[in-house]
Amino acid sequence: YGGIAALIWMLTLGAGGAALLAIDEADVSLQVAGGVLVALGAYLATLSVIYFNVALAAAADEALQGRTPDLTAARAAATSRLGAIAGWAVISVVVSALLSIIRDRAGAAGGILAAIGGTIWSLVTFLVVPVLALEQIGPIAAMKRSASLFRQRWGQQITGNFVIGGIAGLVTLVGVLMFAGGVALIVSDSTAGLAGGVALVVVGIVVTITAAVFAGAVRGVFGVALYRYVADDTTVGPFDSRDMESAVRQTA
Repeated sequence: YGGIAALIWMLTLGAGGAALLAIDEADVSLQVAGGVLVALGAYLATLSVIYFNVALAAAADEALQGRTPDLTAARAAATSRLGAIAGWAVISVVVSALLSIIRDRAGAAGGILAAIGGTIWSLVTFLVVPVLALEQIGPIAAMKRSASLFRQRWGQQITGNFVIGGIAGLVTLVGVLMFAGGVALIVSDSTAGLAGGVALVVVGIVVTITAAVFAGAVRGVFGVALYRYVADDTTVGPFDSRDMESAVRQTA
C-alpha cells in the first residue's frame, strides 16, 4: 500500500511539478509552483512509505514473537505515531536532498562524499522504523536511539554489508538515472525527446519506488528482529544470534 500511495503522489504532484519546471520561458511563479509540487510529492511519497513500514514493523513484531499479527492493530499503531512519522519523513527527504546536491554539484569528490554519507546515514538510522513502531519517542530521539543501539552492540566503528540495501541501491540507481535522463530529454527542444523523456521519468519513478518498497518491507522484518536482539538481547522468529551478529561486522 505504501508503494501504491507513493506512486500516486509522485505521478500526480511530482510529475505535475516536473511538467511546470519544463515549460520554456515560464515565469517565476510557475517555476516556484513546480518546485513546490515536486517537493510536496517527494515528501508525501516518503511519508506514505514510512507510515506503512511502521505498520509492517508493528505486525512483524507480533509475528516474530509467535503471535498472530492483526493488520488493523498494526495500522492503528502506525496512525498513533503519525506525528513522529511525519517528522521523520521531513528529515529523510532533507537528508536525501542534501546528499543528492552534494553528489550532483561537487564532481567526483562529491560523489564519493555522498556515497560515504549515505552509507553512514543508512547505518545509524537502520533501526529508526522499529523504534518508531515500538517506542513512544519522536523522530530525532528515534534517530539517536537507533545510533545508540548500534554503538551499544557493535562499537563506534562499524562496517555494514547489507545485501538488502545493496540490491535495492542498485535498482534505485537505475531508476534515478532513468529519471535524470528523462528530465534531460524533457528540457531539450525535441518533440520526440519530450515524449521519450516523460516515459523515462515515469518508468524511473516506478523503478525507484519499487526498490524503496522492497527494501522497506524486507528491512522492516529484519529490522524488528535486529532491534529485539540489540535492545532486549533476545532472538525472535527464524533468526539466531549468528544471523544478528553477521548483519553488521565489528571493526573496532
